[in-house]
Amino acid sequence: MSSLDMLDLIGGIDTAYISESFKETTSRKTISVQRWLPALAACAALIMMIPVISNIFRNKGGYDGPSDGLKEIKSLEFNGCYYEATDVPEALTRYGLPQDLSPELAGEHVSYLVPNGAGYLESAVKTDIELLNYKPCPCRGVYIVNDQGHYYAAVFCNFFLMSDEASIDLSELYRIYGITGAESILSVTETDWHRNNTKGKLVTDRAAVEDFYQITCSLEPNSNSGFQAKVFDGVPEEEQQKKHIAFADDLHMIRIETASGLMFYIELYPNYEWVYASGTLSYYPASQKLLSWAKENL
Repeated sequence: MSSLDMLDLIGGIDTAYISESFKETTSRKTISVQRWLPALAACAALIMMIPVISNIFRNKGGYDGPSDGLKEIKSLEFNGCYYEATDVPEALTRYGLPQDLSPELAGEHVSYLVPNGAGYLESAVKTDIELLNYKPCPCRGVYIVNDQGHYYAAVFCNFFLMSDEASIDLSELYRIYGITGAESILSVTETDWHRNNTKGKLVTDRAAVEDFYQITCSLEPNSNSGFQAKVFDGVPEEEQQKKHIAFADDLHMIRIETASGLMFYIELYPNYEWVYASGTLSYYPASQKLLSWAKENL
């Protein structure tokens, strides 16, 4: 099963894809989800009532070539989080990982796995599929899967939330990548929405990075339902789709690079004054300090 098949089954969709999908005029057989995008646009954020896999490796429908079809991505639920395992070079680069997943990157043993349809499950007994630490940076942000000699990077997607009312501090996302202070952040910059190209300045000044870390850690987490109530409740039904598209159009993708070279992303919507982190499945009102920081530095 591909990540798009999983998307169809689960219903997850990132706001970054909504506006682009409405503008898309070319039909693609691999993207069955497009046929119900108009309905999703009006209730995109309501999908959190069930566990959602963030599908972090999708790029306008996945990593598909002109003739080889959509490349498969393997899912893994581990230690209260969802992961996606892949060896696709473009995806690895996007998250600061080497394109060649050699055995030298595999660190200490973490667990054994067994196949489970489109992914893996943790095993209580020894198997020939092993989950290992990522040796250059042992953290929960990325693991290495050794599947009988074939290596994949299992990259963090999101925490598992049991309720639409749940939310998580942004500092918990930092900890996933081993960040405990600003000194663990190498740079902050803005990229295009699909995370491939840098748009803004590369912020490496230590004082600016310190400010960014402190400001974002102080943002108040809001659940999906709380965000919906504050932003979309009271909007007439005939205006809901338009407002969701406008919200998606306001996206500014912020890339955070750790001192060890790993990369992850949060989304800033400056005109609406909100931040969204797919890793926490939570929304955060953007403080004036953050908006001023972004205007000055990015």
